[in-house]
Amino acid sequence: MERTATPARIVQQLRKQRVAQWHALAQQLDCSTKTVQRTLAQVGYYNSLNYNATFVTLQDVPRFDPQGLWTYQDVHFSQHGNLPQTIHQLIERAPAGYTVEELEGLVGTRVHNHVSRLLREGTLARCFQGRSVVYLAADPRRRESQETVRRQAEPPAAPAIPKTDLPPGLDALTVIAVLVRLLEAPEASGAAVARTLQARGRTVRAEQVRQIIAFYGLKKTTR
Repeated sequence: MERTATPARIVQQLRKQRVAQWHALAQQLDCSTKTVQRTLAQVGYYNSLNYNATFVTLQDVPRFDPQGLWTYQDVHFSQHGNLPQTIHQLIERAPAGYTVEELEGLVGTRVHNHVSRLLREGTLARCFQGRSVVYLAADPRRRESQETVRRQAEPPAAPAIPKTDLPPGLDALTVIAVLVRLLEAPEASGAAVARTLQARGRTVRAEQVRQIIAFYGLKKTTR
């Protein structure tokens, strides 16, 4: 037998907790989830964007940021409506659009399927910036403005690392030491060069000396 849970008790309990799950709130009040839903529908509420909309808060509890978002612990809410509606509004209002990763950081849940559907429906547009897909407003003028801002905000490409002509697996200091020793003793064998450099405190093996000689096409000479 369901105990009577007055609307005032339901609202009071949720206001006390600020955020709760539908079924947990119903269990606390010993009533059905439908009873809680009917009561909150009369006073106004928000469903969570993440956790499959299973969390709820009263309409006057959130303090939304300029983007219309509010987070309580790790539960995200939006004044724009459900998740697809929120994605659409966030992208429409963003100066430079959003990537999927940026959107997921805002709403705390996966959005790929939703942006793909909105794109198919013509509600959103997209462009490619490097390796990233940026989702933009559908209106051509707004889209062009967002794309321009995004392009200008991109960090400059990192300078290319100059290619070094070194034998694989060998560092420059080892190669230089071997080459200097070969200039000192052109007739020395690879093993002899390695022994001399080892005596000088450098770790180098005979096969590495031979690798350097072969890599640079050096020819052994005699005095």
